[in-house]
Amino acid sequence: MKTPVFLTAACVLAAAAFAEELNWPELARRPELWPAQCTLKDAVQFQGGVSIAAGQTLQVFEVKPTEADVGTLDGRTNFAVEPDETNLLAVAQAAYAQLTPKQRALTYPAIAQQKELWPAEVALKKSFDLGGGAAVHAGDKVAVVEILPDRLTVHIPQGDFQVAPYATDVMAQARQLVEYPQAGPRYVDAQQKLADQAKAQQEQRLAEAKLNAKVRVYGELEGKLVNSVTDQPEPLDPKAPPRYLVFFRGSSTCPITNRVAPSFIQWYREVKPRHPDFEVIWIMTESPEDTGKFARKLGFSWRAVTYESTPSMPEVNRPITGLLPQLIVMDPSGRILINASQNAVPGAIRQLDTLLRSSARTM
Repeated sequence: MKTPVFLTAACVLAAAAFAEELNWPELARRPELWPAQCTLKDAVQFQGGVSIAAGQTLQVFEVKPTEADVGTLDGRTNFAVEPDETNLLAVAQAAYAQLTPKQRALTYPAIAQQKELWPAEVALKKSFDLGGGAAVHAGDKVAVVEILPDRLTVHIPQGDFQVAPYATDVMAQARQLVEYPQAGPRYVDAQQKLADQAKAQQEQRLAEAKLNAKVRVYGELEGKLVNSVTDQPEPLDPKAPPRYLVFFRGSSTCPITNRVAPSFIQWYREVKPRHPDFEVIWIMTESPEDTGKFARKLGFSWRAVTYESTPSMPEVNRPITGLLPQLIVMDPSGRILINASQNAVPGAIRQLDTLLRSSARTM
């Protein structure tokens, strides 16, 4: 006789339901399914007078193949119970019935292998004294560093420490993430965010370093520039920084300076209107008063720096020699383009003229 179709289907459904039902051996094998608490069915009397009333709520510590380790909520009494002495299995079965197939398949070792299921942080279910005055408490959230099958490495400001998976809500969060990827911040997203932040910070540091390198001399001159005639502060225009800085060292008592400077001043008056992308800075070798007299005599009013300022300007000071006069041309990074002294200064002026003409063609 053929088996009725409806009976065959019923048998299949019954077998499927039986296969999905959680039993004690399976529960003992899977710590992620252990309930946090259970209820004692019958009162228990221990030697020494300690008794546990029927219906009392107990903490679940470990489920073994033939028994479970439990304890009172106040932590004073721990003992072992057989499977039928509590509702532990029924509580676990009820929770298991609410899980989806994907969630039922999750184990701590499985989570350890799937970083996409790691939450960015976990909440602790227990308090821990970490020593040295550091402690964490139940409910505290800690950042995830690594998840292994039997432990998590987590981070707090005082450092990293390890905790058992069941002492956190890692499984509850992983179950959400396996079904709903956007359920909460994930470890991989958090790590990518940290990596992006670190990359952005590194790029910013490099950009700042590059910018500082490009304008290193500007930084050295900041707060030190004065008008050579009036000795009053005269900073460079930050909106129109010069492409080249031309440093001229001279003295009113130097015969060569008195011979070369007038021709340089005349060249400056002729060239500056056509090439505004350079500035001349007089490096004083005498007092501001004597420098002012000399500037008025020769007819220049360039910015200047005092003799005392040069030691605090390593880039500016680097090419300075003891010979007068001296003409130094730099870019803002401190790169020396021209450097000449005494009778070589006229030739350096011609080099500068060529440099400005060439720059104008390439701009």
